[in-house]
Amino acid sequence: MMLNPTYFTTILFTSLRNSSSTTTTFLLLYPFTTFFARTHHKKLHKLPTFNDTVSSFHHILHHHPPPPIQHFNKLLSTLIKLKRYNAVVSLYTILQSKPTIKPSLITFSILINAFAQLGQMGFAFSLLGNILKMGFQIDVRILTTLMKGLCLKGRVLEAVSLLHEYVDRGFRFDEVCYGTIINGLCKIGKTRDAIQMFPKMKKIRVYPNLIMYNTVIDGLCKQGLVDEACGLCTEMVENGIELDVYSYNSMIHGFCSVGRFQAAVKLLDEMVVRGKVYPDVYTFNILIDGLCKLGRVSEAYNVVAVMIKRGWKPDIVSYNALMNGYCLSGSVGEAKQVFDKMVERTALPNVISYCTLINGYCKVRMVDEAMVLLTEMHNKNLVPDTVTYNCLLDGLSKSGRSLYEWDLVEAMRASGQPADLITYNVLLDDYFKHEKFDKALALFQHIIEIGISPNIRTYNILLDGLCKSGRLKYAKEIFQLLSAKGCQPNIRTYNIMIHGLCKEGFLDEAEALLYKMVNNNYLPNYITFDTIVRAILVK
Repeated sequence: MMLNPTYFTTILFTSLRNSSSTTTTFLLLYPFTTFFARTHHKKLHKLPTFNDTVSSFHHILHHHPPPPIQHFNKLLSTLIKLKRYNAVVSLYTILQSKPTIKPSLITFSILINAFAQLGQMGFAFSLLGNILKMGFQIDVRILTTLMKGLCLKGRVLEAVSLLHEYVDRGFRFDEVCYGTIINGLCKIGKTRDAIQMFPKMKKIRVYPNLIMYNTVIDGLCKQGLVDEACGLCTEMVENGIELDVYSYNSMIHGFCSVGRFQAAVKLLDEMVVRGKVYPDVYTFNILIDGLCKLGRVSEAYNVVAVMIKRGWKPDIVSYNALMNGYCLSGSVGEAKQVFDKMVERTALPNVISYCTLINGYCKVRMVDEAMVLLTEMHNKNLVPDTVTYNCLLDGLSKSGRSLYEWDLVEAMRASGQPADLITYNVLLDDYFKHEKFDKALALFQHIIEIGISPNIRTYNILLDGLCKSGRLKYAKEIFQLLSAKGCQPNIRTYNIMIHGLCKEGFLDEAEALLYKMVNNNYLPNYITFDTIVRAILVK
């Protein structure tokens, strides 16, 4: 039953006939009528606020008699739209304390949705028993909500099993359910499994729509399967579904990812010539970014020219891509010019803009310029990412200014960017280079204690430092344990140990390690032979 003015009028006149106090009756009805007026007005415009919705819920909850369950459902649905899922659960708990108010199937559906969005799938599934206990039948909408919740938690294969289980029971699901499953499969990289859903759908006369096709095309392109994606585009058109800008963007991104820029440009031309689908800023940015990553910045500028000609202005993503292209080719001066041009055109640099330029400066050893940009970021309350801090640390270390490194690590922690293994590798390497052996060993122990697993680079730095500091015995012990620690030695590891053994005069052991190296399919290089030859000549 829907709430309407006639309902209120009936209650009002009935109450007036049975009460000697008109004022009392009006005060009794005031919260209820206010709620109606508010929600009726909001329905025409926008969603009520969270506070209004909760307030209305409590008002009608204490009305005597309370309104039908549909009106509580309406408020709980509003909270779902506002993404206040915890509030839905809390208010339902309060609703349960009123024995005269019985939940409907829609109530359970809303509650299951709230639990699913919160990732509490155990509670969501437990409500199925309550539904059956109250004499309701589980419907497709509730099952779809459960599948969506499983997909949100990454439990996509469980969602697929649930779908198959209820299909076998005779349930007929719609495009919403199949779209949820297809999207979930594509997100976990099982795009081909998603494609196999199409014939199963068609058997029950549920046909793939534009969103489903776009989801699968995007998934194929992200896996580099662009030819299969092209085939799906053809099928899509044959089924009377026109490609939209998202279809083209996915295909263009896919071609750029596998280095087939001519095919990507051809698609862009097709969009322009056909005139049915117009490229957007994202379309152009895909091409600009792809070309810049290959160092083809001049070609990227040509795309920018076409972009401007088509009426689109380069945005922050366009500028960042151009800066990245220049930095990758070592042309940091040109990258700085793009940065300045971006500022002139009122496109405010973001974290990526600064980090790109800082990384570029560090790679060409222009650490002072990088530190100036870091200070500028802090002044603008922009937080560098861990990669940028690591690049700065490496730059400082290589420029011989390690005294400032721990200050930078503290700055990382203060800005909420914790040091990672790359950070510690840079610091460990720097300590050994500056012969701070005790500090280096203490840092290695610290890495172990905080639960970070060293990689082969960490061990190579450690072994090299130990060998150079005359602690060959300790280095040999660690080398023997590498495989047990899940780190396979690489050619650099063998070269470090062979050099350490030769330095101490253990040529027989160095020769034995050389044979072991070959047996493990590592071919000796110039450094290997140079080390052994020099050791033999000295002997």
